[in-house]
Amino acid sequence: MKEGEEAFLVHARLCQRYGAAVVVMAFDEKGQADTIDRKVSICERAYRILTERIQFPPEDIIFDPNIFAVATGIEEHNRYSLDFIEATAAIKQRMPLVHISGRRQQRLVLVSRQ
Repeated sequence: MKEGEEAFLVHARLCQRYGAAVVVMAFDEKGQADTIDRKVSICERAYRILTERIQFPPEDIIFDPNIFAVATGIEEHNRYSLDFIEATAAIKQRMPLVHISGRRQQRLVLVSRQ
């Protein structure tokens, strides 16, 4: 959603038209989500837009709540992996039909189906 809701909807409608699922990163007009609250808030906003405005099937939504850098030794990075895991739990609790994806260095590290 970094380009705004209307651009987001244009892309979502194309995916819906072709029967494709969507991968939605926790990224909005203000930038990439870096806290649990922002990760969950952005995903909830995207979920509402998709399911309420264009009736996108929730089971075809895959959220990527951003892992960020881990194990760098930089103090500000200490919670990044834990924030990802906790945000994932909150997203699944609030939106149980969606899926979660996360990757680090081009490798898929977590996919949640239920």
